[in-house]
Amino acid sequence: MFGPSHYVPVLKVKRAEKSALQLVAFDLREQVTPLLEIVEWRKGKKKPTLASHLDTAFKDLAKSLVMYPRCFLDARELAPQGPLAAELVFTRAVGAGIPFIPVTGINRADASAALSNRDHGLAIRLTRDEFETGSLSSSLLAFMTRHNIEVEDTDLILDLGPVEDMVTEGVIRFATQFLGDVPYPSRWRTLTLSASAFPKSMGIVDRHSHAVVARTEWLAWKRLRDRGQPVRLPTFSDCAIQHPAGVEGFDPRMMQVSAAVRYALDDSWLLIKGESTKTNPAKKQFPVLAKRLAYAHLHGHFHGVSHCEGCASIKRAADGQPRLGSAEVWRRIGTVHHITEVTRTLTSLPEP
Repeated sequence: MFGPSHYVPVLKVKRAEKSALQLVAFDLREQVTPLLEIVEWRKGKKKPTLASHLDTAFKDLAKSLVMYPRCFLDARELAPQGPLAAELVFTRAVGAGIPFIPVTGINRADASAALSNRDHGLAIRLTRDEFETGSLSSSLLAFMTRHNIEVEDTDLILDLGPVEDMVTEGVIRFATQFLGDVPYPSRWRTLTLSASAFPKSMGIVDRHSHAVVARTEWLAWKRLRDRGQPVRLPTFSDCAIQHPAGVEGFDPRMMQVSAAVRYALDDSWLLIKGESTKTNPAKKQFPVLAKRLAYAHLHGHFHGVSHCEGCASIKRAADGQPRLGSAEVWRRIGTVHHITEVTRTLTSLPEP
């Protein structure tokens, strides 16, 4: 059971994100329940089978979740592989000794797999499309009745999806309407509101420049909290420094990628961009970008080396320490910092 002082980051199960979870301070982990998404499988030489894809996903995953009270585990991106894929995911998690809560939805084919693996409970993830049908409440209750699921034993996740094109008041109205369609709001084991305002592309930032982008989902949640409007204030959830669509379809052989730093501030993200890594190697660019944040004109935004392991790594990169010059490393750095920033803020807020 958790409430508004808790945090549910939605993370892709990839190497950088798994490493980031291992670097979050121990004293913060009890306030974090990650929602982990097994990324879609694209058949290739390195992952010719679904089994090999899951080998990669579950490598070090159990180690990444040490001292976190639970995790939500969602296999929805494997839906094209059929419902058996979700069963394989949950079976792997059981075998790895991961204390997970399976995630399903009211219109998903993986419900049977989730229901068969609910030793620690069940999470139902509701989507924007389901809300927009206008029959969310009746459909949810019908699903619960059909599968003999008790409200008090269920974690409910309201997923607004990407909201980067919406203003804060628009997100508030959307969230309020969504919450208003939830039956028995006070009875669910947990109630979480998830959304992501992180930009889908770093193309919004000019090369050799920076931009500050509002964390609109966070601003909306805080205003809901301050206004005291919902019957039950939901737990905050976002996608950290990644758009919900992910980057699985990105092919670095065909598409350009620029070195970039993604850094959470109080109510926004600082995005610092270099240039294409095809013309200037990432290992040369990232130390320069780190210096801009740790020492140069962007230093006023830097939280300092004591903030988290991510910030300590930024200073080390700025000071020239090796092995801190790849996109994967900086995804890890940004994710550690983001989780730390959000969790510390949530735990410091007074009771609503």
